[in-house]
Amino acid sequence: MATKFWQSATTRLTSKSALSTFFSNAKYLCILLSLLAVGFAGHGTHWTFGITKHDESEPHSGHPASHESAPLMELVESTPLEWEVSFPTEKSLQRSGVKTIPLEQRSMRQQVKTTGVITYDERMHASLSARVSGTVWRVLKQPGEAIRRGDVLVIIDAVDVGRAKAGFFSDLVDAESKAEILASLEKATGVVPERQVREARVAVREAKIRLQNTEQTLINMGLNVRKTDFEGMNDAQRAAQLHFLGLPASISHELDPLQTTSNLLPLTASFDGVLLHHDAALGEMVEAGKPVLEIADLRRMWLKLDVPKEDAAKLVTGQSVRFLPDGLNQELNSTINWISTEMNEQTRTLRVRCEVENPLVTNESGTAGQEVRMLRANTFGIGMITLQETPSAFVVPAAAILHEDHQPMIFAKTGELRFSRRDVKLGIREGDWVQIESDSLHPGLEIVAKGCHILKSEWVLNHVAAATP
Repeated sequence: MATKFWQSATTRLTSKSALSTFFSNAKYLCILLSLLAVGFAGHGTHWTFGITKHDESEPHSGHPASHESAPLMELVESTPLEWEVSFPTEKSLQRSGVKTIPLEQRSMRQQVKTTGVITYDERMHASLSARVSGTVWRVLKQPGEAIRRGDVLVIIDAVDVGRAKAGFFSDLVDAESKAEILASLEKATGVVPERQVREARVAVREAKIRLQNTEQTLINMGLNVRKTDFEGMNDAQRAAQLHFLGLPASISHELDPLQTTSNLLPLTASFDGVLLHHDAALGEMVEAGKPVLEIADLRRMWLKLDVPKEDAAKLVTGQSVRFLPDGLNQELNSTINWISTEMNEQTRTLRVRCEVENPLVTNESGTAGQEVRMLRANTFGIGMITLQETPSAFVVPAAAILHEDHQPMIFAKTGELRFSRRDVKLGIREGDWVQIESDSLHPGLEIVAKGCHILKSEWVLNHVAAATP
């Protein structure tokens, strides 16, 4: 009896568990079927399920749903490359947020912003030094004074100069004496042995070579001298001319030859400009080759700009440049005339150079002989390089441009409620505006400036819906 009771109980429990499993699976199956039904119904009614949203301002009536219940946009039949989207009503267009603006034409410039510095023109900036050692005998110009080419700036007392002058004087007299002896011997042909004449000719050649060497020594020191300048002079006149060789008459006339050394060597300006500074004090020793003076022509300066590497490939000579120096409210205009062949190792930028005029400013200090110009060397600032420029171009806001498979495009208004896609080519970008190019563009064309993404999205959805069987 007990065995039958347990078998009967086990059978009842097994049957009950099977029924429970069946009903549980059936519940999930019903849920899945319900979701599928909702999906098909939503796709067929564009997820409106036949419900019409009435405007609160309109009274409810029993008439059929008005046109406001239509989809926001409708697909217009067109080729795949000419997307067109239309709105059923003006109100649906307003609800979409799509805004248009007329296509504009304006001048456009693509520019790159850089940092730069103003420097001296390296072709007209020099450090002057004495070619022989000596001491400073006189300083004739002070820093800041305007100078002209050939002006004497500092006079050096150098023993080597006096020796070179004496050697030149001696060799000049020796060459002339031996030339006279040779002339006398040649006149006595047949009386004087030929060997003696040949020796005299060799002596004249050697004397000329020595004279030429001492002449070149004075020229190397910076003294302009030629042996032909002393022809027809007596020894006293030659000595007087050599004594103050290289000094301008305005200085030599004030000097007493008996009380003034002949070792004087003037340091002169090699071009017009301004004396920037000097390291010369009376009696101070000067070493050969050590810079003593610094001069520069300030009428023209160099502008050096450092361009980021990503814009380096766009640079060419002749591109216009605008530069605003720190501390000034006046922009400088120039053009690129040199582009470096290497990138800076530290900053990874490319150096370009321009030339700028340095206007003369009224000298407020009133110091005679001094120039005051607007630009100062080593002044930093911000520059703008114009990479491209066009006087008239069709432009749209950057937000109006979309891309489809890397093809830029815009939406244009082709009817009261209709919009179509236009493929374009992008050009110069300046701020929030972008140049576009296309044969289908014309002045006055209405371009979608806001909501263009909505047009594209709705077109894609409608296109997919229309293609679904």
